[in-house]
Amino acid sequence: MADAPALDARDITVRFGGLTAVDGIDLSVAPGEIVGVIGPNGAGKTTLLDAICGYTPPDTGTVHVDGTDVTRMLPYARARLGLGRSFQDARLFPSLTVRETLLGAFHPSFTSSALTEGLRLRASRREERDAHDKLRAVLDLVDVERYLDHRIAELSFGTTRAVELAWLAGRRPSVLLLDEPASGLQQSEVRALGTVIERVRQGGAVVVIDHDVPFVAGLADRLVAMDLGRVIAEGPPSDVLDHSDVVASYLGRGRYVGTGR
Repeated sequence: MADAPALDARDITVRFGGLTAVDGIDLSVAPGEIVGVIGPNGAGKTTLLDAICGYTPPDTGTVHVDGTDVTRMLPYARARLGLGRSFQDARLFPSLTVRETLLGAFHPSFTSSALTEGLRLRASRREERDAHDKLRAVLDLVDVERYLDHRIAELSFGTTRAVELAWLAGRRPSVLLLDEPASGLQQSEVRALGTVIERVRQGGAVVVIDHDVPFVAGLADRLVAMDLGRVIAEGPPSDVLDHSDVVASYLGRGRYVGTGR
């Protein structure tokens, strides 16, 4: 792994009035590393991702993506620098087809003007052909080809989640933040999800938060456990899941049996 982190968030604090949702958290992720963030409801996990993405301005702290300080940048500017984000509710346009949605992932890299595209001039047609070639590569990563002509509104939740991951693959983010990707999926879909995420990240850094602890522990190189806005344990999954504070706050009083230990 490279020495410089792909994502480096330092001293992130987020307050909502008198409530401290995230309390001075540091999170550094190396290129190619998958970090899982676990914790009970209200631990501050999604708020931490929102602060990293720019949806919730932190009260204190800094965020660097591939060495660039993005702390004061708007979310779309962070996305252009390689920060990708999924949401719990798979935020895609319901009236678009899967094909239109995935082709839209490549549109920010187009250089043709709206006039050039409207008149279907040579430069515009060339970029459209390139986008279709890239679409084929995305379909090799996430198999949603059979749904290309279906509208997003017609898809099951699991298939919509797969399309969202395919869209993210098209953006080729250097840092991928996944907010409860296994939520609402059937167990067979969860088992396949880890393989899809491995394909989509293409060597980029990944931060994944989810309540499905076996799923996260099996996918992540390192776990970060949060409670009440703070990090209470960090390290290899087996060590974190056996940590007394994690057992007490999130996994119950008994030894967690999902680790295979």
